[in-house]
Amino acid sequence: MASSATFNGVNLLAGGLVNGVTSNTASTALDVYGGSLKVAGHNATSTGLGLSGLNVDQAGVTLPFDSEALVTAGPATTTLTLNNIAQATGTGTAQNPAVQYQFVAEETDTGTNNPGSSTLANINAAIGAGSDLKWDPTTGDLTSGSNTVITSQYTDPNGVKLYKLSSGAAIQVSQGSNGDPVYTLSSTFDALGNPTAQTVITPVSIDTSGAGKMDDKTISDTFIAAISGQGFHVDRSSTDGALTISGGNIYAPASSSSPDVSALTNAINTAPLSGLVVPVATAIKTIPVPQTDENGHLVYDGDGNVESTNTTESFISTYGQQVSLPTAQASLADPFATQMDFNTKGQSVGLDGYQLVLNQTTTDGTLSSSKTIGRSIQNLTDSNPEITIDPTTGHVTPSKIISQSSAGTVFQISTTASGNPMYVSLGVDGTTGNLTYSVSASSEFPQGETNNIVAVNVTPDMTSSATYQNSLLTPIVTALKSAGITTNGSSINAGTLSIVASGTKIAGSVPSGGSHGR
Repeated sequence: MASSATFNGVNLLAGGLVNGVTSNTASTALDVYGGSLKVAGHNATSTGLGLSGLNVDQAGVTLPFDSEALVTAGPATTTLTLNNIAQATGTGTAQNPAVQYQFVAEETDTGTNNPGSSTLANINAAIGAGSDLKWDPTTGDLTSGSNTVITSQYTDPNGVKLYKLSSGAAIQVSQGSNGDPVYTLSSTFDALGNPTAQTVITPVSIDTSGAGKMDDKTISDTFIAAISGQGFHVDRSSTDGALTISGGNIYAPASSSSPDVSALTNAINTAPLSGLVVPVATAIKTIPVPQTDENGHLVYDGDGNVESTNTTESFISTYGQQVSLPTAQASLADPFATQMDFNTKGQSVGLDGYQLVLNQTTTDGTLSSSKTIGRSIQNLTDSNPEITIDPTTGHVTPSKIISQSSAGTVFQISTTASGNPMYVSLGVDGTTGNLTYSVSASSEFPQGETNNIVAVNVTPDMTSSATYQNSLLTPIVTALKSAGITTNGSSINAGTLSIVASGTKIAGSVPSGGSHGR
């Protein structure tokens, strides 16, 4: 049939019939006279196209999605925030900009225009403190405020509007797939003017009143449509309605959020948690109590000694440092993981401090807490330029290796602000497998005053709040014990993870049997 199919005397279908792919030449018919375009030298097999071994697995983030609690009447509505990897790790470039996606639940009755005041508030927040762009109630266009001035405005033939601001930022307004405008704010640029950081704000129109009031599924569908419109893939659980979002180069750590962290914002704790000195243990001692007569006078025996009666009294035998870690502060996502600081007795034991950094264990063995460790070493060494930690090997940069042994690797950091070299020893705890860093002004470890950083490997169990807290408590306690620090009194109380460190190494501790006070 192919051989006999002709048109105007030209056969367009007949050709060499082969099994599989045996030709590396692509041929395309251009006209009915048989003219064709041939592109030779191209291998059309999967190997030739670079597709062999292609891995299409991708990470995702699962968020609880409660439509009942999602929308608050008036301007105080909810924003669902997603970051791409470049945004989460602070590595945005012109080729791979750091992008934050904000999906704003915008009630249709919040103002003359849709989107309303919540979207405008998010736009001003993305520009920076003091920004006060406004709406034109007639056209819906952005207009200048008293502090934030629009220096130029342009509309291209496709209806896309571009605003340039006096601050240097730029806002592009395009039509979203959900029918609402999408606002793309570019805040930082490279030397050629290409954006390296952006915020994409998508209002999601929700009707919660009157005859058009949406039910839970419709609200969820509306959000899914808006999220999908930005290139993400969204699945909804048939059991609890949770949304699983993937694609779009989304930043998705192994466990994206804890049960007690807001479903829509995965907060990152950036401040170190320093311990407070608290009583840890008590002991009983026997003390003599002088005897008095009915008039309050001391009673003496026949030898002239004051008569006394032995009695027992409890006293604080050990003090320690307590760090309380509310679950909402325990986000393990980069760029900065949760850290806990414990001060030691200093030079008397050759140690000056312990800093525990929660490191979320991953299947590829990379160090999720690398940025927190790099920042800590930066502070301890007063280094310039910035210290970075290789998330795969744990090595310190910029530095040079001055020794390697079974005990670990010693790096010299010469670019300190004071001009004096500092040293970092990288090792592995033989009991826990945690990476440990010791920072000192001396290359002879562990001699001299040393600050210790321990990357505590944790695997969060997100089944419930209790399992989540337990999955943090156990490895922290194990890491402290491995360092020779007592952890009696550590517990989970009223939803708060409480770590108590005591012993002769910890500042504020009093050895058992001492008398620090009643």
